[in-house]
Parts: sequence; structure tokens; C-alpha cells
Amino acid sequence: MYTKQVKTKIVNTETNTLNDKPLNTNPLNYPGEQCELSLKDRFLLAVVNGEIGRTENSGVIVSLKEFKAHFNDITSDYINSFLPAATIEPGQRSVTKTKYVFRVKKGVYLVHPEVLEDYRR
Repeated sequence: MYTKQVKTKIVNTETNTLNDKPLNTNPLNYPGEQCELSLKDRFLLAVVNGEIGRTENSGVIVSLKEFKAHFNDITSDYINSFLPAATIEPGQRSVTKTKYVFRVKKGVYLVHPEVLEDYRR
């Protein structure tokens, strides 16, 4: 028997938290403190909330330029490698913990619909 474990994400707009973690925590403004949300969580939350990306027939398309503009608080080179590192390899279709976008063309990425469905739960 196959079972799939799904992590539930609960956004509380009154307290501005995701699974009881603050959404506005920014480790770059507070050196020495750890971020409560990973960049992946921040990215997917921004996509789900419609802050970045555009919805098309195939799903949500996000450009690297738009991504960099939205997450301008990140000054390291990690900002340049985040989406390319999250790209699902050619020939693969399934999402993993670290691979959840398809490269459409240079600098343009399609967010895998399954990761958005899981994130909206």
C-alpha cells in the first residue's frame, strides 16, 4: 500500500504567520538570527499569494528578473542560483523536496502545479 505524507501549510493572516512561524522574519536585517522561513517557503508563498509570477494555461510562470526584484533583500549570489538549482532535470516530471520548477527558457521558470497544490493546503 502506498501512502503519501503531505505537510500542511496554514497561513494565519491575523498574526502574519505560516505554521506559527513569522512571515516577516528577515535574517539579513538581523545578523546572527536564523530565518523562520526558508527562501523556498517565501518563494512559494509569494507565488500562491500572486505577488510574483503570472498565471498561464500551463501554470504559474516566474522570471528570474522578477524573482530577484521581489527578493531584493537577499544580497548574496544565492539569489542568482536559487531557481536554476530548483529546476527539475530534463526528462523528469515529478517534484522533489529540492526540485520543483521547470525551465521554460533562459531566465523563465514554470512552477510545478503539484508543489503549489501541496503548498495551498
